[in-house]
Amino acid sequence: MEIMVAVAILGILIAVAVPAYQRYQRKAEETQLVNNLRIFSQAFNTFAMKYGTFPGSQPVGTLPAGLVDNNGDSMQGELRDADWTSTWKGGQYKWDGWVVGTSSSSKPSFTGSGSTIGTVTGAISIVGTTTDTTEMTEIDAIIDDGNLSTGSFQQTGSNQYTYVVQK
Repeated sequence: MEIMVAVAILGILIAVAVPAYQRYQRKAEETQLVNNLRIFSQAFNTFAMKYGTFPGSQPVGTLPAGLVDNNGDSMQGELRDADWTSTWKGGQYKWDGWVVGTSSSSKPSFTGSGSTIGTVTGAISIVGTTTDTTEMTEIDAIIDDGNLSTGSFQQTGSNQYTYVVQK
């Protein structure tokens, strides 16, 4: 009888603890993405102040050369390549930027999937993520307005979410 009571108490404790742990884990993952977007955004803005323009658009997972910290010395570049090329829930980061002096028709534009972003000077996307729109809406509420169709953080494809660095 005592063993059954102990097992029942353990079952109740596990039933309460597991969902709480999962919520904390999800919150930590959301915070990681928000912090990455802020750090990356600051790095691109610093690059633009230093060189007078943003770097041009890059393929998914590729960091523009001027931002790469090749020597392990944070003063040589703005970001570590390993931070940019890491994945977040299956998604990779992508930079879409416009270089001053090039044709304005080469400015990145986001108009798909109900996005209202339009043409931008610079934006960071997370492409190919396996997370659901509920979690991304929670992230949008931290960054922006909680609506993935408006503001500076929007859904711009079926598995793509974009954060505007500069319009």
